[in-house]
Amino acid sequence: MDIDDGSSMPEFIKMLHRQKENLRRAQAKRGEKPEFMAPRALIVAKLRLQSMAQRQNPSNDQCFFKTSFLPAAYPPSTESLDELKKMMIKDLHMELHHEGAFLVARSITPPTRLTGILTAVEDENQDVVTLQLYNQEKETERPVDDIIGEGTVVVLKNPYLKTTSDGSYGLRVDHLSDIIRLERHDERVPSKWRINLYDDSKNALFWKNLGNQFFGNAQYRAAIERYTEALKHGPTEDEERIIKLNRSMAFLKTQQFEAALSDIESAPDGLNLVEKALDRKTQALYGLEKYRECSHVLKEMSQNFAGNTSLHQRLARTIERVKEQERGLYDFARMQREASSQRPPHLDFATYIGPVEIGLSGSKGRGLFTTRAVKAGDLLLCEKAFAHAFVDTEGVHKQDLTVLIDAERDMITVGGQAELIRLVAQKIYHNPSMAAAVTGLHHGSYQPVDVTEVDGIPLVDTFLISRIISLNCFGCPLTTRDLKTRGGNQGGIDEKIHHSCGLWPMASYINHSCDRNATRAFIGDFMIVRATRDLDSGAELKWWYYEPGQDNKKGAHNHWGFQCDCAICTDDQATSPQMLAERKRLQVALKAQGNSVRAGKIESMLAKMKLTYRKPASEVPRLGMYNFQVRLAIRYLDANQPTKAVERGLEALGSLGFIIEGATMSKCGTSNGTILIKQWGVDCDIFKCWRVLSNAYSMLGAFGLASQAENFGKISYKACIGEDASF
Repeated sequence: MDIDDGSSMPEFIKMLHRQKENLRRAQAKRGEKPEFMAPRALIVAKLRLQSMAQRQNPSNDQCFFKTSFLPAAYPPSTESLDELKKMMIKDLHMELHHEGAFLVARSITPPTRLTGILTAVEDENQDVVTLQLYNQEKETERPVDDIIGEGTVVVLKNPYLKTTSDGSYGLRVDHLSDIIRLERHDERVPSKWRINLYDDSKNALFWKNLGNQFFGNAQYRAAIERYTEALKHGPTEDEERIIKLNRSMAFLKTQQFEAALSDIESAPDGLNLVEKALDRKTQALYGLEKYRECSHVLKEMSQNFAGNTSLHQRLARTIERVKEQERGLYDFARMQREASSQRPPHLDFATYIGPVEIGLSGSKGRGLFTTRAVKAGDLLLCEKAFAHAFVDTEGVHKQDLTVLIDAERDMITVGGQAELIRLVAQKIYHNPSMAAAVTGLHHGSYQPVDVTEVDGIPLVDTFLISRIISLNCFGCPLTTRDLKTRGGNQGGIDEKIHHSCGLWPMASYINHSCDRNATRAFIGDFMIVRATRDLDSGAELKWWYYEPGQDNKKGAHNHWGFQCDCAICTDDQATSPQMLAERKRLQVALKAQGNSVRAGKIESMLAKMKLTYRKPASEVPRLGMYNFQVRLAIRYLDANQPTKAVERGLEALGSLGFIIEGATMSKCGTSNGTILIKQWGVDCDIFKCWRVLSNAYSMLGAFGLASQAENFGKISYKACIGEDASF
């Protein structure tokens, strides 16, 4: 939703067609043995040069596109390693996922980070092939040499040999759970590569100290592996306590909050380490967004460890999160400030799930419904993204702009979608209890596996995540306030698409309708959802997946496979093609009118446009007229004709389905009248229209009406921008 769809861009369409042809040719050779495997020396030399060139000239700040091609979807391995049969590189067949098999390989070149990570690997026979790893950590999260540095030994489950873009062959791993990194002393490492580290001197203390060294060098995953090894070497109770607390800190550094909490809670009790254990427990609970529980632990600590002055500040911060999470009380002004200053704009606030619940929505599957009556402008959700891929085309993150091509489904997106897939996969992999919030979302016809863990390793299906993201992710600006209040569209319906994107699971349950009753706004990685009209308890929330009027999205052939059945679309289907064509012609003509055109001509064209609608706007909103009517109202206001500005402003609201009483000057005549909204219509950033009305009323001396119009504008502003602190 609101993402940059590259499917209509000629240069990207050519890339899609080339990729489809490459896939067709590759599939034609499915199951065959490779005709020619490049010599070992050639593969090694090529990748060493590539790695050297990248390290000498890392990516700069120039804006460029990276291209990522999704292969045909395939499931992750669901079998235990003990159930798989070992194979060698010489046994590989093209375009096959060798199910029921595994390959042990060792990296023999420095890795290169491109859209994926590229290196050369050998097996025990010294046969060599390239290896491509996808969805691994970014360099800022984990150095590439720590992921698969030269000499790293890995197990590849269900190895997949594919044709690469240059016509050669290589192994590709998309699922995080399909690759297992082995320590060089692991008994599963072939003896010719294994390092014997087992002797009487290498006890738990040795491994703990080694882990401490890695931790001190910020090599947290290597530290975790050493601490884990220490726990296998019969530590004393005191040693176990220290090792687990040390490992918990390394888990915290890598945002593996569940594992950190497990270590803390399973560590033997010890009076000398109580404060340290509780401190790390609060960090894990905070990371898991368990703010109420975190506050309880911090209160206990502040009472028992009065000398720790930082506790009061941390407790105050956590109490703020509790207020946000449980009551929806936010400092939106601070949220806006932080979003404007932080890059990426990942904010420290809590998610609030308001008076809404997931329910069944007939043929549309599931939807989101109100649990009590709400008023226009009420906060329904303030949700932090499960994952958020920020693309700053003017800053240091330019390299995150990726063209993602899914040839299997004829889809092209431009922006952060490829990065979002990686972020979601990594988060689920490191905190598996969070997976259900994502994997339960709509994923179309894709059939996921029914296994969640193998050999103690979380199973992550990259292609399930990809499908979920394609159907549920939202494109988003840095802030909606900046997008909608700084120049640009005078009337209201915004046509902007976005390269940054995120996944907001609860908001994803809201279904589409052109006749929407809720809106979304963004502040950094938070989505704020508010009602745009008064709603009864049990009302289904609906908003735009795409802007009404986009003819290519209306039918069942759209990206989501549904056909909108709202009153607007139903009426369009019942309207003759000739009448729709006339409406379209008038819209095009009105858009072409400049400021020099007489207002009377625009009035005449709008009058003709009204005749193309079959039913009153109170029954079927006329979204296509609104922008033109607001612009006309602004024109009258600028021409010092406030009465006409009021008339056209109210007409604009009427076109959106509003029924308003007491707002026309002829009916109230004074500033003491009361504006009554009998029926709320579709909110298309109508705070701009209310502002015109307020200014026009003031010019006419109707200050009471002006104040009321300003208040209604504030409600609309809050719904559209997400907050009214900046109104």
